[in-house]
Amino acid sequence: MNSHNRRTVYLHVGHGKTGSSFLQSALALSADRLAQGHILYPDLTNSFAAAKAGRITSGNIHVDKSPLIEFIRQADKNNPGDLPLLFSNEMTFGYMLRPESPERLKKIIEEGYELKVLCFTRNPLDHAVSLYQQTVKRSGNTKELADFLQVYRVPGEVLRFIKMLNELGVETRISNYNNNKKRLLNVLEDWLGLEQNFLEKPERKTVNRSVTNGELMLQLEFNRHLGKRSSSLISDPLCNQLPDIKSEYPAIYREELAPFIERMKQAVAPVNALLPPEEAYVVPSIDEAIQKFGNPDDPQLMSFSRQQLEVIARKLSKFIISLEKE
Repeated sequence: MNSHNRRTVYLHVGHGKTGSSFLQSALALSADRLAQGHILYPDLTNSFAAAKAGRITSGNIHVDKSPLIEFIRQADKNNPGDLPLLFSNEMTFGYMLRPESPERLKKIIEEGYELKVLCFTRNPLDHAVSLYQQTVKRSGNTKELADFLQVYRVPGEVLRFIKMLNELGVETRISNYNNNKKRLLNVLEDWLGLEQNFLEKPERKTVNRSVTNGELMLQLEFNRHLGKRSSSLISDPLCNQLPDIKSEYPAIYREELAPFIERMKQAVAPVNALLPPEEAYVVPSIDEAIQKFGNPDDPQLMSFSRQQLEVIARKLSKFIISLEKE
C-alpha cells in the first residue's frame, strides 16, 4: 500500500447517478478493516446499517446540513491513529459549485488538510436519462423527458468543477462511469492506494436502480396528485424489493432528441480537452441514440410483471390500512 499523508482528506463527490450508493455500501461494509491502519471512513450520518443492507444512502456526510469543514473537524477529533479521512457524498459535487465554495475549500487547506477528490462522470445521454428517472422517482418531477433534456447542463458543471479545483491545486481524479461500470471498486481502491479487491463487495450489485417505462409512468401520475411523498409508495418499494429488474429508456420522438445530441457534442468538447482519452465523454449520433428509446405511440410501451404488481399492491394496501386506523 502507498504511504499516506497524515492530514489527507479523500473526497468522493459523486456526481449523481454514477454508482455512489454501491460504493458507499462497499465502504460501510469495509469500514472496520479500513480503520485498521489504512483510512478512517466514519459514520457521521448513522447510515451504515442501511448502506450495508444495500439500500439507498447519501454516504457518511451531508453537506447540505453542515459545512464540509465541520465534518472534517468532527472526524479528526475521533481519529486516534491520525489516519487519512475519507468522505463520500454525491451532493458534495453541487456543494463545490456554489459561489462560496472556493473560499471554504481554501480554509480547509489552510488548516493543514490535503484534499484529494474523486468524481465519476457519465456519458451525457445515459446520464440525462438516469437523472431524469431519479427526479421522477425521488423528487416529485412531473415533466416529460423532452422537457428535462432542455435544461440538462451537467457537462458544463463538470467543466466549472475541474477548473475550480485546478485553480486551488487540488489533486482531482475524473473517471468515466460508463467505461468503469464493472470495476468501480477497483477505481476507488486505486485512488485510495489500496490493494485490488481490498474492499468488501456488497451482495446486492445494483443499488438505486433506474425504472421501467411502466414504473416511470405510474410514478409520474402519482407525482401529479401527491408530489414527491408518493415515492415511498411506488418507486422506493419497487427498487428496493426488486433490484435486479432491468431499467428501460423512456419514450421520446426523434425530433425531440436531436437538439439535445447536438448541444451535448458542443458541451463535452472543452471538458474532454482536460481529460485523459480513456475518461472522455462520448456522445452518439442521433441515429445511434434514438435506437435506445421507445416510441411514444407504441401501445405496448408499458407493462408490469406479477412481482411488480404484488409489490405495489402490498405497499398501497398497508398505506390504506394505516389511514383507516387513524
